[in-house]
Amino acid sequence: MSAHGSSLRGLTIPQGRTVVAGSFGRMFPTLEPRRPTGLDLARKFGLPGGLMDGGQTTDGQENPNFPAGFTYFGQFTDHDLTLDATSALDRQSDPNALTDFRSPRLDLDSVYGNGPVVSPYLYDQDSHQTKLTHSADGVDLGRTAAGTALIGDPRNDENMILAQLHLAIIKFHNRVVDKLRDGSVTDAFGQFLPPKPPDEPSTEQPGATLDQLLDVDNYYNTVFTAAQRLVRWHYQWIIVHEFLPIIADPKVVHDVEKNGPRFFRPGDRPFIPAEFAVAAYRFGHPTIRSSYRINEKFAAKIFPDDPDAATTPRTDLRGGPVDKAHAVDWSFFFPVTSRRAPQFAKKMNATLNTQLLDLPVSAVPGAKEGALARPVASLAVRNLLRSESQGLPSGQDVARKIGETPLTDEQLATSGPIYLWYYILKEAEVLAGGAHLGPVGSRLVAEVLIGLLDADPTSYRSAYPEWRPTLGDHGAFGIADLLRFAGVVHHA
Repeated sequence: MSAHGSSLRGLTIPQGRTVVAGSFGRMFPTLEPRRPTGLDLARKFGLPGGLMDGGQTTDGQENPNFPAGFTYFGQFTDHDLTLDATSALDRQSDPNALTDFRSPRLDLDSVYGNGPVVSPYLYDQDSHQTKLTHSADGVDLGRTAAGTALIGDPRNDENMILAQLHLAIIKFHNRVVDKLRDGSVTDAFGQFLPPKPPDEPSTEQPGATLDQLLDVDNYYNTVFTAAQRLVRWHYQWIIVHEFLPIIADPKVVHDVEKNGPRFFRPGDRPFIPAEFAVAAYRFGHPTIRSSYRINEKFAAKIFPDDPDAATTPRTDLRGGPVDKAHAVDWSFFFPVTSRRAPQFAKKMNATLNTQLLDLPVSAVPGAKEGALARPVASLAVRNLLRSESQGLPSGQDVARKIGETPLTDEQLATSGPIYLWYYILKEAEVLAGGAHLGPVGSRLVAEVLIGLLDADPTSYRSAYPEWRPTLGDHGAFGIADLLRFAGVVHHA
């Protein structure tokens, strides 16, 4: 799902576990990089008409086990974990020398920013900064007069579905605040909060003491902290117990959940492995449909047919302001009601929607009008070149490393050591029928996501392993429960 920018360090990669928190590293530091094959082979794979061109139709390609919304939930979690703003496609980069501008934790820093004090523009002042801001009508993210989204990570406004999911998380947090304050729910440790703060003297009120003012501040800090913890832990629960078993082999997920990671060992200095960020966690790209039904009256392609088309009136799913007519009805994306089956994502195959192989300038970070060379406009070519620039091992070598028999040249539809990203997608296609990741992809994704939770002292798995969700029914909680609790489901 992502990594961008410029740092030259060659290919001598030290042990990943020695790097500092907030950085990238290696999951398999002893494996040699795959021999670079350059732009020509990447073009043969990733340009329109190439090996990875899957056309624009979804006919016969839908995955009935993968509701379409999980494509964007995966993108949301990726943005929660990784932001590489310094590596480049055209030069070698040592992942250990790259800074991750997101924390290597599933802590929703893309939503909360650096908290109410450091990122006050994200917070509603009328709630004493206990709630996050959104548009006055509740249909869109909060925005500046110029339309810039007021969110912790601007990438979450890159496409409309992702932006609306970010809004749903904001509303989930705000509803949790309300419920904590009215005594409807307890905090994560089963404690009810006081329904209201101590008397709130004005700073201009005669006789107001510093202790009184501190009591009020402490109350609202307690509310915010309790709400944030509940939101984070329920989000983490969804990742482990719903999202991972959908995208990966449930047997592998169960093994990692029960026994811990075998290969990813971040210790007390967590990092994001390049094998995960640049290859395995880009599994979602093939699952993107060419178009989506957004609500009863609006359906659109992900990008406009004319790359120079105006953004208003809205005809596609690029990011930017959203009005009520185009707001997402989540019953089209997740199983939130028995009255409607959601749309499904495309199968997890080694092919991408043609639109992703010829991206408009607006969809490519850092691109400028008139300067977008065709290979760079292909998401597949960009992924393949990035894997070379960061010296990733071949898919076959990683398979052998984790004890799996590599796919044959016939199964891969190509010969020789192959890009790890392509291998993982082909493995899902050949061994799992496109339903979920195969053994290599499942192992990498499950070990990193669960391993990062285990390395985070504030996660539910570390801080309170016996904790179970409190906002659903009988300890069960999934994305549908989150959306219902947030009040964004209208067809329950």
